[in-house]
Amino acid sequence: MSRTPLPPMAVPHDSAPAMRRHPTILDVASHAGVSKSTVSNVVRGLPGVSEATRRRVRTAIRELGYRPNVLARQLVQQRTSILGVVVGDLANPFFAEMAKSVERQAAARGYTAMFCNTEGDSQSELAGVETLLEHRVAGIVFLAFSGDSRTMQETLQHQVPAVFVSCSAGWGDVVSVDDAFGGRLGTRHLVEAGHRRVAYLSIPELEDASDHARWDGYCEALKEAGLGPQLKISWTPPSDQAEIDGVERPLLDVFTGPGRATAVFASNDVAAIALQEFADRVSLHVPGDVSIVGFDDVPMAGLARIALTTVAQPRDELARLGIATIADRIEGRLKGPPKRTIVDVNLVARNSTAPLRRA
Repeated sequence: MSRTPLPPMAVPHDSAPAMRRHPTILDVASHAGVSKSTVSNVVRGLPGVSEATRRRVRTAIRELGYRPNVLARQLVQQRTSILGVVVGDLANPFFAEMAKSVERQAAARGYTAMFCNTEGDSQSELAGVETLLEHRVAGIVFLAFSGDSRTMQETLQHQVPAVFVSCSAGWGDVVSVDDAFGGRLGTRHLVEAGHRRVAYLSIPELEDASDHARWDGYCEALKEAGLGPQLKISWTPPSDQAEIDGVERPLLDVFTGPGRATAVFASNDVAAIALQEFADRVSLHVPGDVSIVGFDDVPMAGLARIALTTVAQPRDELARLGIATIADRIEGRLKGPPKRTIVDVNLVARNSTAPLRRA
C-alpha cells in the first residue's frame, strides 16, 4: 500500500538560525594559532611579532572579517580618540569650511571629530560641551567661543585639553589670525583707493572678541590716515533698518546725502555679501557707488557674480596647527601654560572695490 508523503513541516520563525555573531579577538587567535595578546599587538602595530606571524594574523582577520572594538580598547585606556569640535554656526560658510579642514587634519593624526553646532548661543554651547565630555572626548577644539565662564569651568573641571582655532580665550591654547591687523589691512585698502568716508559693518553672528579686534584695526587705519569720525553699522540682514552709531535708522541713509559712506569694511564675508545683496536691492552699484571689503575669504567670495575683496584666513593652516597643538597636549609632547600661535592673513583683491569715483 503506497503512502502519500507528508509535506515538509514549516519551521517556526523563532527557531530560525540566530543572526551571525561578530568574530572576536579570540576567534582570530584560534584561527591563526596564536595567543590573544599576539593578535592585540598586531592590531596595534606594536613590535615584537615576527613578520610570518604578523601575516598569519592579518590573514585570519581578513578571512573572518574581524573588526577591532575600538571603543572597548579606549575604555580600557580611559581615553578615547575623539576630538570634540565646537562650531559657532554651520550656516556660516567659514565655519563649515573650517569644520571640514579640522576633520581632515584630525583624521591624519588618528582622531575622529565629533561636532557640536551652537549657532552662537552660550546655553547651546554649554550643553554641547557637556555632551562632548559625557562621550569622554580626548580634547575640545573651539572654532567659536561665546566667552561664557560656565563652559570654561566645565572643561577645566574635567581636565580636558582645549584649543581655540580662529577664536581666542585665555584658558587654553590659541591658534588664530591677528584680527586687528586684518582690520587695518582691509581698511587701508579702501583708504589707499581714495575713500575718505569708510564705514565698519558687523552682524550678530560674529564672535564678540573677533569683532572688537577687527573694529580696533579699522579705527587704527583711519587714525593713521588722519580720517574720521568712525562710522559703525550693526545690522541684522536682510532688514532695511540698522543701528548706525547707536541709533536705529534706515541702512540706505549711510549711502546717501553729502556725507555718505563710499566704502565699507565688513567684519566677515557673510556681512559683506549680505550688503552686496542689499545694494543690488536698492539700486546701489558695487563698486561704483560703494566699495566693500570682507573678512574670511569663504569659497563663495570668489564666485564671479560676487567677486568680493576680502581679508583671507588660511583655513587649512589654522586647522593643521590647531590639531597639531591639541594632539601634542593629549599625547604629552606639549606641557606648560597655554600656547598662542598667530597665523598671517592676506588681502585678496577682487571686483567689489575700486578707486573712489569723483563727482
